[in-house]
Amino acid sequence: MITERQRQILNLIVSLYSRNHLPIGSKSLLEEIHASSATIRNDMKVLEDLGYIQKEHTSSGRVPSISGYKYFVENVLTLEEFSQNDLFQVMKTFDGEFYRLSDLFQTAAQALSNLTGLTSFVLNVPQREQTLSSFELVMLDNHSVLSVITLGTGEVRTNQFVLPKSMTEADLQVFSNLVKERLVGKKVLEIHYTLRTEIPQIVQRYFKVTSDVLQLFDTIFSEIFSDKLISSGRQNVFDYTSQHLSELYKLLSDDARMAHEIREITDNDEMRSVKFDKQDFLENLTILNQKFVIPYRGLGTLTLIGPVEMDYQRTLSVLDLVGKVLTMKLSDYYRYLDGNHYEIRK
Repeated sequence: MITERQRQILNLIVSLYSRNHLPIGSKSLLEEIHASSATIRNDMKVLEDLGYIQKEHTSSGRVPSISGYKYFVENVLTLEEFSQNDLFQVMKTFDGEFYRLSDLFQTAAQALSNLTGLTSFVLNVPQREQTLSSFELVMLDNHSVLSVITLGTGEVRTNQFVLPKSMTEADLQVFSNLVKERLVGKKVLEIHYTLRTEIPQIVQRYFKVTSDVLQLFDTIFSEIFSDKLISSGRQNVFDYTSQHLSELYKLLSDDARMAHEIREITDNDEMRSVKFDKQDFLENLTILNQKFVIPYRGLGTLTLIGPVEMDYQRTLSVLDLVGKVLTMKLSDYYRYLDGNHYEIRK
């Protein structure tokens, strides 16, 4: 445990260092901490012994350690009101109408990256919790077909494929009807199970060459089991680290791995998390996550990756702000989407 004054000193050291990245001496804290320089130095020694601050080789001042940043985020930091400028920039970025979910998520990623200078990612509701809300097949020519899958959040997945030689257009209609009867309305997790158990038996009743039909199911539905990752500023992370560059590049270039990494960290009930202690090639980098409400559908995730030595107060406030504005815009989006569905049904 540390005293209230030591908490204030740690708070000041973290805040001052995040602004100018210069080591902090006891004299720099005299205006804010009502104690003598000797008392402040003693408190700084306690914080140093606890591993929360550390000496810089080139100066007598102190800088926060990774443990110090972690303690600050978990025990000291409180989200302040975001600045008017940040609010203006976010509202300006989201200005306009959005008719595709992917555009909204891309706008959120860009807003985060532009305001913080960090690498940002956006994930939808976890795939296992999504439902298949509609399915359509469109003949593009005599051989090419486009499948259009719409998930419950409004996310659309398309796949163009060549019609197997063993299948006619009439067979394709039977295939479409099977999907609508057996899979539409189910969660993705249920669909995965149904494709492995029920569908192979059902296909034998309707088709002569079952292998082509089962392959078509795999072709069309394989992608809905993986998260779609939206990002912005992927290259920014290389401005903050010179370690493990090859491995880091491989990770950031692999959407499936990156999405899995984020899901592992955020697969809990916490709405916000700050991860410092990665022991692999993400060491010396911080991963900040903020969940946001997708109205009546679940929770999505905003993620930022940046250096340990960042301004956590502002960065987390921006993350919170973008999450709130995104939820607001999603409410408008779903009113439009549900209204359109209503008109179609009429």
